[in-house]
Order: sequence, then structure tokens, then C-alpha cells
Amino acid sequence: MAISSNLIYGVNDRPSFITSLLSGIQHTFVMSSTLILPIVIISEIGGSKLEIQSIVSFSMIAAGLTTILQSFRGPVGSGYLCPYLSGVPYFAASMKAAWIGGLPLMSGMFLMSGLFESTFSRFVKKLKFLFPAEVTGVVVMMVGIALIPLGVSNFLGIETDEALFEMKDIIVGFLTLGIMIGLNVWSTGKLRVYCVFIGMILGYIFSYLCGIMSILDLQNIVDSDYFSIPRIVHGGWNFNSSLIFPFVIAALCTSLKSIGDMITCQKINDDDWVKPDMKSIGNGLLAGGIGTLVAGIFGGMGVSTSSSNIGVSAATGTTSRYVGFFAGGLFMLFACLPKITSIFAIMPKPVMGAVLIFVTCYMIVAGVQILMTVEMDIKKIFVIGAAIIFGLSADILPGLYDYIPAGLKPVFSSSMTLSTVIAILLAQVFRIGDYIKTIVTRAEPQA
Repeated sequence: MAISSNLIYGVNDRPSFITSLLSGIQHTFVMSSTLILPIVIISEIGGSKLEIQSIVSFSMIAAGLTTILQSFRGPVGSGYLCPYLSGVPYFAASMKAAWIGGLPLMSGMFLMSGLFESTFSRFVKKLKFLFPAEVTGVVVMMVGIALIPLGVSNFLGIETDEALFEMKDIIVGFLTLGIMIGLNVWSTGKLRVYCVFIGMILGYIFSYLCGIMSILDLQNIVDSDYFSIPRIVHGGWNFNSSLIFPFVIAALCTSLKSIGDMITCQKINDDDWVKPDMKSIGNGLLAGGIGTLVAGIFGGMGVSTSSSNIGVSAATGTTSRYVGFFAGGLFMLFACLPKITSIFAIMPKPVMGAVLIFVTCYMIVAGVQILMTVEMDIKKIFVIGAAIIFGLSADILPGLYDYIPAGLKPVFSSSMTLSTVIAILLAQVFRIGDYIKTIVTRAEPQA
């Protein structure tokens, strides 16, 4: 493996304690970006404040633990800095489970999903043929493209279905993004390593000065407890056979996303990267399965890899897996520190949008670089083109797939997942077609 020349700390380098600590804190801010998902789920079913606190805390513990496991190199873990967060692919199925049977049913279905992911991870090494370079390039590029709607809408301080934005949001967004880019482009060493962290801190300050954050937001932090041990409140585990298919689909989508993210990790750490190391990916998927299993046991939300965090590691030139131990450990610790989680909870939209746009640039270019290594023919052109076109349709026309059966919705809810499924299926259709054509040609009588 040729260490990438763009990195300050490679995957096996050991940064100093301070560098690892600050880099870990930097990652925890991004890992907190989907903590709103479990809050929305419990709020929608009329859950109590205690239930919300519990599911958020155990979601953080599950994500932090999985980030640590992922940083190990061995039977469990890919050996890369590949942080986890609450899994977006699980959102639709989780909401349905919560409506039907509350936290006990949701927790029980996460137990099943974790077992499924763990089992699937043991077979993925034999599925290497599913990921030729053209498929891999599409997956990695779409990991970044899938972040665009969320990044831009947050950058402008709006919801995705709104059309109005305010100048103060744009000002804060551009200032935050400009600081991150400036430090990344024109600085070296520590300033580049901490560019996201510095940008976010200044973004919070700008948000307060511009009136996006209020004194009430700061008061919520002050009023929060210093320390609180999370309590298990789900009261047991239930199962529902009608939810097996939706959760299996969500688990498969999570696994496909994780495969794309881990391939990206391999690519940004190796200038001579040619093809995925499926053994490492299989061990990484097992870590993810264990994380979702832990979430189910204690009452958190299932986890998935964070494309944004991988973008942060690429942008800052710090991909050391030892930073993963700090990021995961800190995220678990913060689950017991309500004042810290309150800081995450009030993160201004323009600040989060600036981070997402910043890291998305790296993710998209990584995919393009892989596609540029592909020796194109007609079949590969259609694999790449059709996958990107139909994948983007999920974002460009968000209502297009509203009437898809509920069990299949996780596939169509993300441009990345839809592109991945289409690319894999098309590549295999052409592969089978070539095989049949060869057999027929051999069977034809020679002239």
C-alpha cells in the first residue's frame, strides 16, 4: 500500500494525544448530525422526555462503540477511521415499528437487524465480483452526491421543501465554509488538521452574533445536568413478522452504504489503490452489525457509517485509525454529559451545511478518480450512466417514488443506495449476458 501524499497522518500513524483528542472532538460534532432522527421518532409517538434522553444516549453509545470497533484491524473492524452515527436507512422502518409497538418493538427489530448485518458480513468476501471498478466508482461518488440536498438546504438555513432563506444564514454559512476552505488550502500542519473544528467554533459564534442562536439556546446548555447515567426504558423486546422485510431491506441498504464508505477509506489511504479489500470490508460490516445489535439491546437506534466523517478525515489529512478510538470513546462519554449533548442539539443549520459541503467535495472527487481508471466500453457506460441518472432522480424528484411499496422504500429513499443497487444489477446482467453469448458462440457450428 502506497501512503497517500495528501495525508498528514496516515491510517497507521499515531498522532500526539492532543492532536488525537481535538481530532476526535471534531469528529463527534459531525457524528451528532443524525441524532435528530431518534428524537423525531419518539416525539412522533408521544414519548416522554426520559424516553427521548434514553434513545439519544444509547444511540450515541452504540455509534461510539462501533467507531472504536471499526478502528481495530482483525476479525472485527476494518482497521480504518470510519466513524458511525444513527443510521438514516433505518429511519422509515424504525418509525413504522415505533407506531405499531413503541420502543419494545423497535428495539426487538434492531436486534434482528444487527444479527442479519453480522451474518451478511461473513459472506461479503465471496461477493467481490459484485464490485468491479465501474460499480465502485459510482458508489463512492454517489456517497458524496447523496449529501448535497442535506448540505445545501442546511447551508441556506432552510428545510428541503422550503423556498425562502434569510441573508443571515447565508452570511454564517459562507463565513464558516470560507474559514474551513481557507485553513485547508493555505495552511499546513495543525491548522489544516483542525480546520473543521475551528470553522465550527467560529460558526457558532457567528450564529450567535447574527441572531441565529439566541440566549435561550445558551440557557438550555447552562440548565442541563453535568452528568447523567443513561437509563434503559424500553422495558423488553418485541418482534413483528410484518416488519422483517422492511428491516432486512434497511440492513442491506446500510451494508451497501458501509461498503461504499469503507472503499472510500481504502482509496484515500492508498495512492496505488486498484480494487476493494473485501476481507477488511467484511470485518468492518461485522463491527456495524454488532453496533446495531447493541442499539437493540439497550434501546438506541441502529447505526451506519458516516460519509461526512470520512470526508472530514480526507479534508484534514488525518485518517489515523487511532483517532477513531478517541472519537468513539468521546461520543460514548458525551452520552453521559447532557451539557455536551445540548451543544450538539443547538448546532446552527448553516454551520452543519458548511461542514457537509466542505466534505462532499472530497467524496465526489474520490469517486471520479476511481471512474477515471476504468477502461470504458459500451456496457460500462450504461452501468455508470443509468446508475447515476436513476440515483439522482431520487433527489431531484423527491416525490417520484412515494408509491413504492413500504418494504422497498429504503432502497429508493437515498440516491446513493438506489445508484448502488442499479449499478450492481446492471453489471451482473451484462456479465450474465456475456456468459450466455460465449456459450452460444461456442455451440455454433464452425463454418
